Amino acid sequence: MGLSSSRDTAQPAAPASEPVVVHKPATTSHHVAAETPQQQAAPAYPPVLKGKVYAITGGASGIGYGTAQMLSSRGATVCIADIDPKAMREAEDYFTRRDAPFMISRVDVSRRAQVDAWIDSVVKEYGRLDGAANVAGVIGKVHGLTAVEDMEDDEWDKIIAVNLTGTMYCMRAEIRNLVRGGSIVNVSSIHGVRGFARHSAYDASKHGIIGLTKAAAQEVGDRGIRVNAVGPGSIYTPLMQKEWDEKGLKEGPEATSSAIRRYGTVEETASVLAFLLGPESSFISGSTYMVDGAWS
Repeated sequence: MGLSSSRDTAQPAAPASEPVVVHKPATTSHHVAAETPQQQAAPAYPPVLKGKVYAITGGASGIGYGTAQMLSSRGATVCIADIDPKAMREAEDYFTRRDAPFMISRVDVSRRAQVDAWIDSVVKEYGRLDGAANVAGVIGKVHGLTAVEDMEDDEWDKIIAVNLTGTMYCMRAEIRNLVRGGSIVNVSSIHGVRGFARHSAYDASKHGIIGLTKAAAQEVGDRGIRVNAVGPGSIYTPLMQKEWDEKGLKEGPEATSSAIRRYGTVEETASVLAFLLGPESSFISGSTYMVDGAWS
């Protein structure tokens, strides 16, 4: 009980001096591998976001990838930050195959310099930033295992550095560059509105994201900038399936936590992020949208 299976994109530590590596659509012949199930096309929508540019952390897998696909399907240019080379290659193939405008960069969100360089590169390349989805995060090695009294400093520091401080680094850089009327969506969790035993660091980081969201929304509203959060419950992702396979499980225990008695999907969650980033939510700010099937 209490495991947030939205499975934020893992963010292992990287040297502070490590450069941001950027991949953009190839201008010469580019071999594109056969699509995996996760690379199937997002539903087609009217191109209401054409000409707009969005930054997405954790954007090469799970909820972040689903959000990038959905924004792209609506005509947006998507600028993805991630640290998983395999997932980044698959995302590059997906957007290249569709001749969609995109940028993919290796960014450890817990490194301020990398975050700042990434956002600077987005604005330099495209001349604007219309919105951002801050999805990247970690659950840590002791998720569901360690009580507060047994928490090691390094484990606490890593989770807070990526999930909370990393979100602040991203928001700070994004707000400094957002156009008037821009939108930011931060990913919290069921752990951001409830407390679960032996999840203290993760719970603290996700509660903090909601507080950070509400504070920033008050600060930037006069510029027409909106800031909201999304709180996923148990969302089925390939990373979740990998964990089940490794443990020999058919499924985890969280399916029964939802009143709807099933896991949510990446698409169901990404659609909420896309809504909050789009023009349909122009008077929504400072809110947290739970995508948890009434778990909270």
